[in-house]
Amino acid sequence: MVILAFVIPGYYFRWITIALTILVSIITAYEMGKTLEAKGIRYARSLLYIGASFSFIPVFLFPLVDTAYTVFTVYALFSLMYSMISIILPALFHASDGRITDGVASSVSALYISFPMACANTMLLFVRDGWLFFALGLFSPWISDVFAYFTGVFLGKHKIVPHISPKKTWEGCVGGAVGTAAIVAVFFSIVIFPNFESRLSFSGFLIASVCVGILLSVVSQFGDWTASAIKRWAGIKDFGSMLPGHGGLLDRFDSAFFTLPVAFVFGLLLV
Repeated sequence: MVILAFVIPGYYFRWITIALTILVSIITAYEMGKTLEAKGIRYARSLLYIGASFSFIPVFLFPLVDTAYTVFTVYALFSLMYSMISIILPALFHASDGRITDGVASSVSALYISFPMACANTMLLFVRDGWLFFALGLFSPWISDVFAYFTGVFLGKHKIVPHISPKKTWEGCVGGAVGTAAIVAVFFSIVIFPNFESRLSFSGFLIASVCVGILLSVVSQFGDWTASAIKRWAGIKDFGSMLPGHGGLLDRFDSAFFTLPVAFVFGLLLV
């Protein structure tokens, strides 16, 4: 409900939703830091927060540039330079073994957070009707989870990744993809198609939207498995305890970190 309080008003005033992305970047960086500590990684806290703050680059550039492509080029250059520096920097100041590994962990963790949040902010500020694509990327994991859960409960028999997520089944995976494809097709047909000039006919657009829905569901489930693999690697149950019964904020956004970039790409392609 707290997340919805930031997202829904953002349709009329996008800076409210951008406030959400900023909070998510800060809090998930903290939770990821705690995860690295649980594994015994001696990460550089300042480097992690600096890298995560790159998600704010679209916000800083908003008064200066007017295209999403320029914004993301700047983000990519900053991120590339940051990655090269943050990997080697801990080893330069500490002679102990393993500092390169610590630098890699800090760099990858920061990009894991900043990349999807930078996509979200660029969508909201530089893509026409970007809030619609942001909502698509944010809510499609929840849609996929609901369909996957009920399909898995009633039909699930064959485990898909039992060493990572013991309860996930192939049947649930397919059910999530089919359900998400149906909802996204309806969303695209009613909301997106009438508001954008498309080179496709309605039937072609409908087929494309089904493919988008399937892709969103697939990457959403990859996001979930990635987060589960990280938690198993670190030996923790949840990334945090901010949301009672649900874990940390990163536990809620793990799949969205994968679907938001996909929604961003489709927003760029349609504009």
